[in-house]
Amino acid sequence: MDRPKSLISTIYKSYNTSIPIDLQCLIIGDKKGTGDLTMNNWKKKSLFTVVALFVLLLGGCAMETKEQAAERLNTKAGQSTEAVNTAASNVGKLTNVQFYVSSEKENQISVIDVVSSKVVGKIPVGESPSVLLFSSTMREAYAANQHSSTVSFINTQTLKVEAEVEVGPMPHGMVLSPDNRTLYVATVADQYVYLVDAKERKAAGTIDLGTGAKTNYLALHGEKLYISDHENHKVYIVNVKTKQVVSTISTGKIPRAIKISDDGKLLYVPSAGDNALEIYNAENGKQLQNIKVAEGATDVVVTDDGLTAVVTSMEGSSVTFVDLQANKVTKTLTQQSGARHINFNRLQSKAYVTLSGSDQVVVIDMVTKEIVEQIKVGAQPHGIQIKALPGIGGSC
Repeated sequence: MDRPKSLISTIYKSYNTSIPIDLQCLIIGDKKGTGDLTMNNWKKKSLFTVVALFVLLLGGCAMETKEQAAERLNTKAGQSTEAVNTAASNVGKLTNVQFYVSSEKENQISVIDVVSSKVVGKIPVGESPSVLLFSSTMREAYAANQHSSTVSFINTQTLKVEAEVEVGPMPHGMVLSPDNRTLYVATVADQYVYLVDAKERKAAGTIDLGTGAKTNYLALHGEKLYISDHENHKVYIVNVKTKQVVSTISTGKIPRAIKISDDGKLLYVPSAGDNALEIYNAENGKQLQNIKVAEGATDVVVTDDGLTAVVTSMEGSSVTFVDLQANKVTKTLTQQSGARHINFNRLQSKAYVTLSGSDQVVVIDMVTKEIVEQIKVGAQPHGIQIKALPGIGGSC
């Protein structure tokens, strides 16, 4: 029979890794390891095969041996440092699943290995880095340096800054076009959005929002660029082809890190001055919901199913869970000093939050809504972004 062999072959090709022979035999029901399997045995084992494969594929960040799994678990328990040392030595590996965290006071990026939850690398950048982004290939990262008025271009394999491009004063929010060509940069201290040619690594013009406008955070969907104005309490909508403002949405006080739904229909606005998560119809600007959260709403992430939002509040040092069906708060984690920015892991089973007041990243279990880990990073952490290639990372 070649059916089970084909199954193993498929796994090999898909994951480009080795499966121990005893596990191969377990999966196909060949206890002796001879490779012989009768049709009768195959039928009996078919259900078990499916279950075993399912557990195997979902059981970790990638296919791993029992020794590797033990090493990973022991490291998290503090019983071994070998896995951490390995992660540190391979920190530039493209397939690694990591979080990059900017440190405002230390002018650097901390690289967190997701498996060990340890900082395995540091990257010096410009002064007071804030928001971070990755190209879709994960080969390049971008850091907005507030006090340098530049954007750093980072090679994620060498962990070196390869270029710095000057933009306007106090660069903060950034988004990258889907083709990885144009980087849009909001600058807190003036009325422009700065465009950077990410391929040529040079300035590529500006978008003028008008006299008195201020730019803070950005969101991009199709040809529409959304820009929050924290001083004038509004969101501008710009057509990126014409570079013209096509409409504005009046929001609550001090809108911060806005997000747009995947379908482009909903705009999520953390309103720091009104301590609220506001939800708008992105097309006509009508407010749909206003949900009170902790003081100083700062950032928000929404699960892919659209059922749950998690809101950070810097001034309130809190993280708030919101049921988007009932439009009510389900839980608030307090005493999270300067809770600033937030990002999910690949499966959205955990949320990672920068605490600018305690120089930590806290890891929150999305099921229990409790903190399960605390990771020490550089002083005054600001932005956080996951580095993970599509299809890579398993349960990370």
